[in-house]
This record gives sequence, C-alpha cells and structure tokens, in this order.
Amino acid sequence: MTRTASTLLLFLSCLFPAIPAVADTTPYWVFFTDRGAVNIARGVAAKAASPEEPKNTGRRARLLGRRIFDERDLPVHPDYIAGVAGITGGVRTVTRYFNGVTVDADEAQVRRIEALPFVRSVEPVTRYRRSTPPRGDGAAPERHGKAAQLSYGASFFQLDAVGVPKLHTRGHMGEGIRIGVLDSGFDDLGHVAFDSLTVSHQWDFIQRDEDVRGDDHGTRVLSIMAALDRGDMIGAAPYATYMLARTEIINPPDSTEDYKVEEDYWVAAVEWADSLGADIIQSSLGYTDFVDGPDYTYSDLDGETAITSIAAGIAVEKGIVVVNSAGNEGNDPWYYISTPADGKGVIAVGSVRYDGNLQPVVSSFSSRGPTFDGRIKPDFVALGENVVVVGSMQNTYTSGSGTSYAAPAVSGAAALLLQVHPDWTPAVLHDSLRVTATPVGADSLAGYGLINAFAASGLSDGGPAIASFRVYDPYPQPVQFAGSNTRIYFPLDVPAGGKRFAIRIFSFSGEEVKALEGVIPSPGSYRDRIGAPSWDGTNFTGDAVAPGIYFYTVQVDGYGAHKGKLAVMR
Repeated sequence: MTRTASTLLLFLSCLFPAIPAVADTTPYWVFFTDRGAVNIARGVAAKAASPEEPKNTGRRARLLGRRIFDERDLPVHPDYIAGVAGITGGVRTVTRYFNGVTVDADEAQVRRIEALPFVRSVEPVTRYRRSTPPRGDGAAPERHGKAAQLSYGASFFQLDAVGVPKLHTRGHMGEGIRIGVLDSGFDDLGHVAFDSLTVSHQWDFIQRDEDVRGDDHGTRVLSIMAALDRGDMIGAAPYATYMLARTEIINPPDSTEDYKVEEDYWVAAVEWADSLGADIIQSSLGYTDFVDGPDYTYSDLDGETAITSIAAGIAVEKGIVVVNSAGNEGNDPWYYISTPADGKGVIAVGSVRYDGNLQPVVSSFSSRGPTFDGRIKPDFVALGENVVVVGSMQNTYTSGSGTSYAAPAVSGAAALLLQVHPDWTPAVLHDSLRVTATPVGADSLAGYGLINAFAASGLSDGGPAIASFRVYDPYPQPVQFAGSNTRIYFPLDVPAGGKRFAIRIFSFSGEEVKALEGVIPSPGSYRDRIGAPSWDGTNFTGDAVAPGIYFYTVQVDGYGAHKGKLAVMR
C-alpha cells in the first residue's frame, strides 16, 4: 500500500507492535480522557485543509457541507498510546472514533493502566461465538429465461430479485464507487470471476499485513458484488473499487474450540475504510453471544450499547452507507438481529427465499426485529437462499444460504444508486429504497420489504433518451495489456439502433493493425464494459501489438467519424 492510511497502519505496527498472545491475558479497551494538548477546533480545521485527505474531503464536503471533520477524526495522542504500550508491550488496535486503544493485558497490567492520568476507563473486549451458517430450506430456483440473454448465468435470478440488471443495461456497474468489505478472509481471489476485480487496499487486522486470506466466506460475499464471468456469474457492482479487510480470527474447521471474533478489529476496519474514502461498508458479521461474556441482551439492541453499533452509526453520520447482515438466528433461542445491525442508520438485511410460485418468503433462519428502542429491523430483505457464489474449487461455482449472502446484493445495489445519484446521503438512499420496496411480511420479519434498486433510482423504465451521437475517450488509459482478459473499451452514445460501427487501430507510422466491426442493436448509452465495443490489443494475425502510441477512428453509419489516440503498455 502506498496511501496515507496504509502507511500509518504500518508505522503503528512497528512503533507499537502487536502483543504476543499469552494464556493469562485478556483483551481490553482503554479509553483516554482527551486528545492531549491539542486545540480541537484548530486540529479539525487543519485536518480538513490537509492535502492527504482528498477522498475523505470530497465525499464529506459533498454530503455534509462545512461539517467535513470533527473531533473523532483527530489522531489519538501518540504519548498516550506509548504510555499504555510501555505497560503491555504493544497495542492491538488504535481507535480515533473512540479515542483509545485495545490491548492484551493481565490483571496487574490493567491496574497500572487505570492509574495513568490520561486514562478515562478500561473495559473488556468481548469475543464472539460464531454460529453455523444455515442450510437453505427452499428449492433451488430455476434458471430464468433472461439469464442466457444477459450472460448472467444462474446469478441473474438473485440480481433480478433486487432490480439490478436494469441498472446494468443503463450503463451503471459501480464505476467510481468505493466499497469496504469487512469479513473473515478472502481466499482464492485468483478465481476467473475476479479477473476484472479492482482492489485498491487490503489489510489483515489480526496479523497486521496485506495478506487477507483466512477462509472463503469473504470471497463468496465479495463475488455477489464483484464477480464478472459472463455466462456464469455477474455481480451487482463489478466495476466498483474494493477495499478488503480481514477482521476475524478463524480456527481450523475441525477445531473443537469456539470461534472468536474481537469487536475491536471490526471498529478499526471501519475507521480504516473511512480514512480511505469508502462510500459503502459491507459487513456480513454479527456479535451477540460471547465466549467470555457477558452476552448481549435484547435490551442492548438500541444502537447505543455495542461498540460496533456505535462505530457503524458514526460512519453513517460521516456519509458512509453501512450495510450489515441481520443474522441467522431466526430459529435459535436468541431469535433477534445481531450487532452492529442494530446501529442507527445501518441498513440491516434479512433473507428471503422463493416459493413454488416464485413469491418471496422470509427465510426461517433470518433474524428478527425490531430493536429494543422500537426501530424497524431488519430494514430490507434480499435473496439469501441458494445464492450463486464462487466455489472453493478453482473456477467453479456453488450456492450458499444466509443473510451473509443477502447483504452484499444490497451493498452492490447501493453502489449503483450512488453512481446514479452521487449526491445522495445514506438517509436519502435508505428512503428511496424504503418507498420502492415490495412488502414481504411483518416489519419484524422483513422490514420494509424486498428492495428494487431500479425503482429506487428514479430512472425511466424506457431508459434515458440519447439526444446525439457521441464517442467518449477509450478506457482504461493508458491501457496495460496483460493477457487475454485485458481490453480497452470505446464508450459511445447512439441515438438510433441498427447502425453498423467500425473501429480501426493504426500504428504511429499510419499502418492499420486492426479493424473491429459490428452492429449497434438499439439506441442507448454504451459506456460500460459489457456494452461498449472493445479491442483486445492484438493485430490482424492475432499477435499482441508492441507497446507505443496508436491512433484510432470510430465510425457509425450516419454519424460520421471520431479520431483519437491511445497508449499501449505491457
């Protein structure tokens, strides 16, 4: 990583190394009294003016006006961190939202930390007992007739359920939207479905490195948003930019020990995603039942008790759309949603299946609401049974069930809506989904219902009218060809269908090296990577062209020609 936030994490890892695990220590939160001898108003102003905050400033300025930053964006005082680390030998995480750190400490060390003049309080970090993913109780859906036509394969069904394909056909595939994904691990990112995946940052908050492998749960969640393998699987937002965070400690599958998940890693990952300019945070994780107790109770589901829920609410306040799975405890004694799905402003997503008449029915395992303070939860539902995901075997596909697989469909849909409406706040996006959702059952089961992203977008069902012919600059530029899956695209708007197009590529010396021809089937905006004409970087004989500058022409019958140049790298 080369960005500021990643550099800071690496710096803190060296300055305050992770605490070696020992049997007689327990994880604790350490909260500080203040930010040190810092003028808060001046610090906030300096933060807003810093050139190191381009993405943060852009998103927050657009959504929040002058309230771009506040005290929760200021760094934790390094002397305070060092004072605690000097007692424990290191820190686990640093949190600017809550002005503190987490450490592994024994009882004697806790007493010494509590005596420090700048320490406000010391509280245990709880550890979660992970539940078993549910098995679907509905039959696998039949392949929809439109699937083959749109090249979605069996994944069409789960995307069509939430109104995504119509947005795809309008050219909205998630470009320009940044999604932070918090999960237990991302194995096998070499799967063919991820050939077009863009990952800007990745971080393992347990091992403090860039290796985010752990298990395949996060990989499957990611595939529902980011897959692009025409004919087999297309995700909801394949051209969004992803930031991957591993936040869970996962024991071997055959282990008899409890799975343990520390909430502080989740909070640290939220702050990390925020610092990198995330527009959306996707989390299919939840915390209710703990190894070392005490467990959360129903009265704790108020959005103001669990530290993960509070952190999620802060992120929403800062303009980030936070989507979290509701939980899979609908058949269990707990029954209710988990934290941080109860967070204020968080979009909690439950699961539905389809019955024999293709009508949505709430999954029996989907966790219920409302929150203790009476808010509707889950907020919405999406297909969460027999969902197509990438398989654990190389370049295979399988199906899975759980609210973990419903939430990413909503996150991907949210990315498309933010692409259509970049000025939408989380509240506006939520309201748009709410008024267009299809009711499925009681509020406590399905919230406002099954989302319809296309209806929420407000776009006309007939698609936007194209007033004039236009050719846009090819992308990506410069193009760096690296194999058969890399292409350069020629986006264009065409006001009438049935028109033939021709694209010709010329070397710097004027020699024609490639000609591409085809038909524009209907009027529309062909700007995404599925609809736009493209070139694979080869010449007439099928060999890769040499690096350098090339010229091109784009001609569509009846509309004249467009000329330009592009750079090829290898």
